[in-house]
Amino acid sequence: MLFAIRNAQGQITSLSANPVDDSTPVDIQDPEVIMFLSRNNETNTPLEFLEKSDNEASRIIEDLIDLLVMKNTILFTELPEAAQQKLLTRKLARSAYSTSNDKPSTGNFILTDDETL
Repeated sequence: MLFAIRNAQGQITSLSANPVDDSTPVDIQDPEVIMFLSRNNETNTPLEFLEKSDNEASRIIEDLIDLLVMKNTILFTELPEAAQQKLLTRKLARSAYSTSNDKPSTGNFILTDDETL
């Protein structure tokens, strides 16, 4: 259950997983909650919001794996082969997309030659 904190006009200003002073219980499917969650997005339904946030979370996880590999915290080859293949495929697609849109490369690579580091 979510708890909404509202301003003097009764509009939701924040959501909490736990009850806090002056909060009221709300449902995730409540139109006010959906409007609050999609205020800066083009999403209108909980499903659209989840799909968009899933895509964003995937990018965060890819970047996190890149960082962990770059810092030698994990070895890319320690990941399951299916995960390696998916990450490499997405890395290639992101690279092709950034090249086709003239965006600069981030310079982060999952696989590198140790001597180039």
